[in-house]
Order: sequence, then structure tokens, then C-alpha cells
Amino acid sequence: MTQIKHTNLDELAKKYSSKIHLYINQKDTKYKLDGIICDLLQLFDKNLEQIITSKPSEIRKLIKKSPDTFSKNIEQLKDLYTVFRNKWGVELIEDLNLKVCPFCNREYIFKFEDTKQKKARILASLDHFYDKDSYPFLSVSFFNLIPSCTICNSKFKHTKNFYTNQHLHPYEDDFNKKAKFTHFFNVANDENKHYSILSKQRINLDLKRVNDSDMKTKNTIETFRLKELYNEHKDIVLELIQKAEIYNDSYIDELMQKYEGTLFKNREDLMRLITCGYVSDEDLHKRPLSKLIKDISEELGLV
Repeated sequence: MTQIKHTNLDELAKKYSSKIHLYINQKDTKYKLDGIICDLLQLFDKNLEQIITSKPSEIRKLIKKSPDTFSKNIEQLKDLYTVFRNKWGVELIEDLNLKVCPFCNREYIFKFEDTKQKKARILASLDHFYDKDSYPFLSVSFFNLIPSCTICNSKFKHTKNFYTNQHLHPYEDDFNKKAKFTHFFNVANDENKHYSILSKQRINLDLKRVNDSDMKTKNTIETFRLKELYNEHKDIVLELIQKAEIYNDSYIDELMQKYEGTLFKNREDLMRLITCGYVSDEDLHKRPLSKLIKDISEELGLV
């Protein structure tokens, strides 16, 4: 639900390609680099480095050429993924500066120091956007590995084929420009049923596509159950409605005059403090629910 952005993604892809090559070339590994490269060249006319660093658009061209069965050398790449995850998973999360799952924007994914095991660990999975069982040659391809929360990866996406059933790709697509959260008040059909003004039951939350014919966005919303999950966060919407009443323009101006440069740096900093979420597009990946908070805050005229 948030785009993975980095100024040097191509350089990062080359970095991890080098790590994989160095690992395979060690004497005590079971992998045969020459055999892997030979089979990849035969199928795709590309070596291992080219496969690892292929961008999403290039990956889809490779999939189009892929056979139904693969050699043992290529199947071994699925096992090599386990090495990748264990050796460099923490480093990858740090390199990408990701804090929140890009599929849902609900769950934190970050590194922490495990004092019991005395090593760094990550609260994240590495999802294969194009699943490695169907496409084992992509098992360690940089742009095919999406750091995500366990719920999105294991519970919702699992082994769905995202090539035959297209979805938004976190390295290519900006979900923020594809769909917007919106709210409206529920009117009870039963005349005798009245909702408290502070009741979450008054609120209906929807996630609307900007373009109704955009099937990739539709599939993404449905696969990751975004409408259903976010309707469990109506309390956030209710709080924003309350804040929009309290923090009118004159009050915000007053706070800016009084505290700018001391309690907060600028107006955007103040709005983050008020809404409890990042409200600029480039920062949505830093905190859970920021997409929801930004959209509803804009709808309410709070930001």
C-alpha cells in the first residue's frame, strides 16, 4: 500500500548480487555457479547477475519465456533464498529504510537487537512477489523480494500467482495515487435505533479506486483484505473527526506562532503531532496507518 522508494535501488540490487556470487563461490557451499549460469543462459540468455538485478518489467518478460519445469541447478536457487534471508534479511530492511509493511501500511517491520540470541533480527517476512515455486529462477532476484508483515505474506498472499492475476508492485506502483480512503456517516434504517455522536457505528469507511477500471488496484485491495482490515480502525477516523473540530485554522495558527521552532519545526511537524501520522506522501512508509490518516485528514480539511 506504500511504494518502496530509494535513491539507489539499482546499486542495492548489484550489492546483493555480489554477496550472492561471493557466497556461492566459497569452497564449502553446495552450489555450482557455472551450472546455474549455464542453465540460465540457455533459458533466458541472461546470467545470474542479470537475473538478480532485473527490474519488475524485465522480470515479467523472463516469466513469459519461462518453461513449466526447471533444472536442478535452477531449483537450487529456492534453497539459496533461505541463505539470503538468514544472512542478509536484516541488512536489506535497513538498506531500504522500511518501517512498515508496504502491502498493508498497518504492521511495523523493522530490525531489533535480540539480546537473548545476541543478534539482530527483523519483524518481517521476505515475500516473493512472483512466487518461487512457480518461478524458482526469481528466488533471489532483488526486485522480487518484498519485505512485508507475516499477515500479508503468509495469511493473505501466500502462493497466489501475481503474474496471472496482476497486482500493484511496491517497487513500481504508488498505491497512494491509485486509491483513497473516504468516510461517511451511517444512517440507521431502524427509526428507533440511534447512534451516539462518539460511536464508531456511525462511521462507514471505504477505500475507493481513483480509476474504476484499474484491476491491479482492485486485486491488491481484495487480496490483502484492505477494506475489511481498515474498518477495524474506525476509532482512528472518529478521533480525526474530533480533532478537525478542535484544531481549526485559527487554533493551528496560534500554535504555530507560539511553539514553532521549539516543540515542532514547521506546520507539517505540527500536523504529524496532531494527527499521529505522517501526512506527506514520501513519509507514509514510516508509521502504520499513515495512509488512512492522511486521506481522512485531507477529506476533513485538517491538513
